Amino acid sequence: MILSIDTFSENLGISLIDGHKLVAKNVYHKVKPFSELLLEKIDSMFNQFGYDPSVLYAVCVNKGPGSYTGLRVGVTVAKTLSYSLNIPIYSFSSLEAMAFKYRHCKKRVVTAINAGKGECYISEFETGISEIKPISDIKLVKISQFKENTYNKETLIIVKNIDISGDNVISLVDELSTEGAFYALKENKREDLFRLEPVYIRPL
Repeated sequence: MILSIDTFSENLGISLIDGHKLVAKNVYHKVKPFSELLLEKIDSMFNQFGYDPSVLYAVCVNKGPGSYTGLRVGVTVAKTLSYSLNIPIYSFSSLEAMAFKYRHCKKRVVTAINAGKGECYISEFETGISEIKPISDIKLVKISQFKENTYNKETLIIVKNIDISGDNVISLVDELSTEGAFYALKENKREDLFRLEPVYIRPL
């Protein structure tokens, strides 16, 4: 099985996936710092569903963008599991997973995540029946600028923690551990264990 971890937002998501099937999933909303919880919740999940970590043949993790502190915890835990169990590690982008979740709409999709400081991360995609195609790099723009952008009404806009409304706007409330893992596996987003780092657009 594959363990998928998502810590990019205020929601902590953990999924167990076997092939194309979701076996188990736990989501924790607005919990205390992930660094105090993640390993505990992973262990609890294995106990809850009667599995042992030895059944894992890969681990997958959201590398961002998003909450850098949360992402750093998730990536560190995923890398530790990959190393200790000697299994491959895969990653996915928050913005890609958001678009992949709505790939069946078969139209242009814009995804945006609140980045704090009055800014947001955005990216654009073309979607098909079962795939997405990025048509822009990740950008960091002012939220006010994003809201003023006149997108075609046929464009689907998916946002996370951004106050914007419209007939073509979807506000994401879920985490992305399941969709992200399916996307990472489909696109073979395998990572070098020793080079994988969270995505951070702003200079450190």
